[in-house]
Amino acid sequence: MDAKSRREEMPRFDERLADAASKDMAAYMGEVMSSVSFRSKAPCVHSVRTKQVLTRFGWCDVRHPYRVGSPEACDVFRAFGVERKMTPFASSVATRLAVTLGSFREAADTLALLGCGRVSASKLRDETLCVGESALEASRSPGKDVRQYSDAKLRTPEGAHRVPRTLVVMSDGTNPPCTKADTAGVRGKNSEQAKSRQLRVVSACEHFNATDKGIPIPVEGSFSYAVTDKGVGELTSLVHEHAASRGSGTAPRVQCVADGEEALEKAMRDALPFAQFTNDFMHAAGYLSTCCEKLGIPDAAREYRTCRAIMLRHGAGSAVDRIRRLYAGELGSSQEARDALSYLDKRRENMRYGWLRRNGYYISSCHIEAAARILVARRCKQAGMHWRLHNAACVCAIIARLRSAA
Repeated sequence: MDAKSRREEMPRFDERLADAASKDMAAYMGEVMSSVSFRSKAPCVHSVRTKQVLTRFGWCDVRHPYRVGSPEACDVFRAFGVERKMTPFASSVATRLAVTLGSFREAADTLALLGCGRVSASKLRDETLCVGESALEASRSPGKDVRQYSDAKLRTPEGAHRVPRTLVVMSDGTNPPCTKADTAGVRGKNSEQAKSRQLRVVSACEHFNATDKGIPIPVEGSFSYAVTDKGVGELTSLVHEHAASRGSGTAPRVQCVADGEEALEKAMRDALPFAQFTNDFMHAAGYLSTCCEKLGIPDAAREYRTCRAIMLRHGAGSAVDRIRRLYAGELGSSQEARDALSYLDKRRENMRYGWLRRNGYYISSCHIEAAARILVARRCKQAGMHWRLHNAACVCAIIARLRSAA
């Protein structure tokens, strides 16, 4: 090889080596699987056939005895866990790429770049939806998931204090854009034609410590997630099963956190009637801001800041009582201000933020809002995307399973 060729080829040495190693390993996998297939002693062998299987190293050819009318023809594929022409590890790698990258086409190209073989975007999509369907089913009846934590993870940091073990369950909804097949006849905001449908997201975590300001410190590795496309009715069962799998029956304290949606609150209360239910502070602050603005008083922004500080220190009830005492006349002339104040008044028991902070409970639903972005928005709400709702749920269920790993 001359100097010019070396300059051109040497930078690609690792690329060529990886490609050669993948081809050799795929060939080796094919020979091993073929060897195992011919160890069967079953009679009635009609012929020898070859089937392609996708492994972590790419496609390989597997020779197997073909028996007419005999299920034993696929014994070797069952033994190696091959389904839909993929080994379990190849399927895991492919579907992880499919749900974490921007599109199925991008995932297929990355799969080839990693030496896992060429797979069409449609084949990768079908595999992902099939695995996602299994993930959805598993989330409806999860197994026991009472996690064990090391002493280092449970250690109380400086400036924090110990609280009883608390299991926190949060839920929220988010809307991926959907095709007309799913939105036809569905009304959205302002009674207009809907362009999206809602997925419900559930998260659970645990904490044993809180900061000196009463902010809980979740244990590293304690988060788990679930997704459903069945609406609020299914959500009750999902929350109950998910919390039970995390040990809600033995936890000293259980807290549910959500925004002010009545259907969502009812579902969570039905699922966990013994839990401490809390409405998110920022949603409450939004209604408080609306109330102060619609009162028509000269310095509405200053009054909002004062009431917000009172609500944070004591609770929504104290802020509501202050506004009713000082601005009875203004409330009487503003229906919007009365509606916003009524929202807070009806939920004052869920908004005892001072008591919650002193006892090391959450007052914010920040974790579930972040989960909705990570599980749904980042993959399913990109520009130009339109999903069948169930397909989006399948993709998000895989991400939830990956994120839930202890």
